[in-house]
Amino acid sequence: MNADPALTLPRSGHPPHSVRVLLWVVAAVTGIEFIETGMVTFAAAPIMGGLGIDARGFAMAWTVYGVGAIFMLYKHQWVVERIGYRDFILASLGVFALGALLCATAAGPGQFTLGRALQGAAGATFFTAGRMQINRLPETARFSGLLTFIGTLLGGAAIAPVLAAGLIAAGGWQAIFWVMLPLAAGLAAFLAPRLPRDTVAPEARSHEHWGWLIGLVVAVFALQYSIQALQFSLFSAPLPVLAIGMAAIVALSLFAARQWRRERPLIDYRKLFQQRYLLGILFYFGGYFLIGLSGFLMPILFQHGLGLDMGSTAWILSGAMACSVLTALAHAGLARHWPRLRPFMLVGLALISGGSLWLSHSATTGDWHALLLPAFLTSLALPLYMGPVAFGTFVRIDPAVFSHAYQVKNIVRQLGLSSAITSGTVLLEWRYTAHLGPDSTPGEWTTRLPDSLTTPLASPTSPALALACADAFIACGVLAGGIFLVVALQRAFR
Repeated sequence: MNADPALTLPRSGHPPHSVRVLLWVVAAVTGIEFIETGMVTFAAAPIMGGLGIDARGFAMAWTVYGVGAIFMLYKHQWVVERIGYRDFILASLGVFALGALLCATAAGPGQFTLGRALQGAAGATFFTAGRMQINRLPETARFSGLLTFIGTLLGGAAIAPVLAAGLIAAGGWQAIFWVMLPLAAGLAAFLAPRLPRDTVAPEARSHEHWGWLIGLVVAVFALQYSIQALQFSLFSAPLPVLAIGMAAIVALSLFAARQWRRERPLIDYRKLFQQRYLLGILFYFGGYFLIGLSGFLMPILFQHGLGLDMGSTAWILSGAMACSVLTALAHAGLARHWPRLRPFMLVGLALISGGSLWLSHSATTGDWHALLLPAFLTSLALPLYMGPVAFGTFVRIDPAVFSHAYQVKNIVRQLGLSSAITSGTVLLEWRYTAHLGPDSTPGEWTTRLPDSLTTPLASPTSPALALACADAFIACGVLAGGIFLVVALQRAFR
């Protein structure tokens, strides 16, 4: 099995850039997708209101985004082997900007969904590529590279709400996509002379039949669609949806079996079947699901459930995420001297569960001030859980397949986030309808979502939406509690 090209960059021919410049490369590659994802999550309500789409339509756009990302994560190594990281990232920035252009000019769900699919396929490159660039650093500087990586991705998520609110105030929800065009162009100019062009000899490259990969994409989409549709059809017509889901699982199993038998697969699963790694991937999925669901619910609860203006909501959420960044960096430093995993994870999950249940209780009071402390508590707790998962999952992975392991992790990240948004939109619509009066129209909240920054957003239906968010946060708390029990009983992460 050939080593991944990102891990075999020649040590003796280290690029003639200072460590500081390479750290900026890590930050630049990593940050753009996290900023855009954070802005789109924050602006979910204005986007739905502006495009006139309901919760299902928005969930479908997230599903397609995740499918596009998963497709490119499978092809990540295949592309890098042939054109190198420089051309791969520059091409991805171009596709990312094209997707942003389609979203910014969309007048309906079809073009918007296509634009998000392109952004998903392109954005999947950045997270893995940013992590791989740390391997270009000297050994003595790699911890600094890791801190830069963590700080950038969490920092991008932290500034996203304030940036989105300012852009929406200036140019409507479309502005969060327009801004990506000059940003992508600037990043391309900065990165072009600083990224490696290394490729792999033709005889050592991985191979894959495109028909199988297209089948994989269709199967992933079908599985995500069935998960989404089943929640609407559970009591009406569940059999067709279940049949689609089972067919998708069979197709994915066939793809995995074929990959297992190949000498040079796209992702070498054979060396990843370790208890610690598989358990870590499960923990990753749970963590990203919690992050995605909480990030989706918070702005809707503050703005449209409790009537807080968008600017204040943005500053609250950005402040909470800034505390999350500080906690993550503090944990990274502490873990070097006290490398324990399970105690941090348990504390983080206990705080996430308690904070989510506290948010649920406070949401029913109608006073947004009561949500501040539990919102900050939840943000502080997430790095205490996710940090040990990140440190512990890859400890025993063979360096030759490290990027394979990281590709799988990022596939799981996309599945976790898209599943969270899908589940959140469905859960919110279901519980919102349950809390409305008998003469109200189901799904009404998605058609009355303004994108004003200063106008009070409370409406006669706001209490029902706040109660629906409260129910969703109960689900968050219960899920975190379930993961807590798994972490407490397992022995791999100590």
